[in-house]
Amino acid sequence: MSYASYARVIHYATSILCCNKGSMDLVELYRKVFRRFDITENDFWYIVRKCPRFAVVRSAGASERGPEDWGSDCTVVAKTSLRICKNYTKYECGDCQELHLCKYFVYGNCRYGKGRKQCKFSHDVRSEHNYPLLRECTLHELHEEDLFLLLLQNDPTLLPEPFLP
Repeated sequence: MSYASYARVIHYATSILCCNKGSMDLVELYRKVFRRFDITENDFWYIVRKCPRFAVVRSAGASERGPEDWGSDCTVVAKTSLRICKNYTKYECGDCQELHLCKYFVYGNCRYGKGRKQCKFSHDVRSEHNYPLLRECTLHELHEEDLFLLLLQNDPTLLPEPFLP
């Protein structure tokens, strides 16, 4: 399987996972990918185990055997190393490798940018700063809502702040 083929499989599998709230049973993901690509179980297993885009999680009590035993006891979770920059409005991040986006825009509830007062944070996923970062991580072809789901499940700074009475 060529590098380009691997890249297409990775992109497609990521899209499927994001459309399924970020994770899916390993066998079901393989079935969906197999419908679109001519990929062996071993090649698919290699991709999900070695690609940093995915984490394979075994159910509690599942056996620790090899690829011949992978099955419904495994879940694949989509991952990314991209994060939202916390300093970009302070002009403290010259060669920043993080996305310049409004975290409330990512949440889907920014009260600005809906024709009212202008938000001081970016709502442009494909800005001059963000697009190269997305491209480098091969996330540039994801739909915005899929990208946001991926960020929400991977960036700890996007977790809700705890409610303390």
